[in-house]
Amino acid sequence: MDVFKIAVKIFAQSDSFAPSQFVPIFQHWIQNQSVEGHRLIDVADYGHVVGGPGTVLISSEANFYTDRGENKFGLLYSRKLPLAGSFGERLRTVVSETLKAAAKLEAESELGGKLKFKTDELLIRLNDRLLAPPNDQTAAAVKADLLSIAKVLYGGKPVGIQGKISDKTLVEFRLKAEEQPALAALIGRLA
Repeated sequence: MDVFKIAVKIFAQSDSFAPSQFVPIFQHWIQNQSVEGHRLIDVADYGHVVGGPGTVLISSEANFYTDRGENKFGLLYSRKLPLAGSFGERLRTVVSETLKAAAKLEAESELGGKLKFKTDELLIRLNDRLLAPPNDQTAAAVKADLLSIAKVLYGGKPVGIQGKISDKTLVEFRLKAEEQPALAALIGRLA
């Protein structure tokens, strides 16, 4: 599996945030180049789009969205530039970057501790219909890597993996765990 355009979304526990509330936070991240390994470039605000991408922090390597897709607020990290290694290694890197960005956003003083992410569910999307066509072969090709990342994240505890394969959408999977480990614990397990 040669896909490197991988997107991962972690969902927030609640959504009580104004759409534009994240613009100054992301602008500050750009000013300080606060995300290691990413050249932060710009911010775009799509808060007017219902169920849309929200505020987007654009970097050369990936985009960070305060995504409201499916009317469920969360942080979506979408990789744009290639990563070295196998698909499993690239997936691990993208999940790690998502979790680190979520922890950084939770810690923002401007949000007053109101933003908390749930750790019992992750959405993984393969953003490349050429290299990851929506079919059973793609699902079979990534199954072992999905099981592996689930085992690492949740310490071997039960995790459901639901696939969504449709000609109308990108290939995506949801990891749903029975427990919610601390965000720092998940980051530590991937380190």
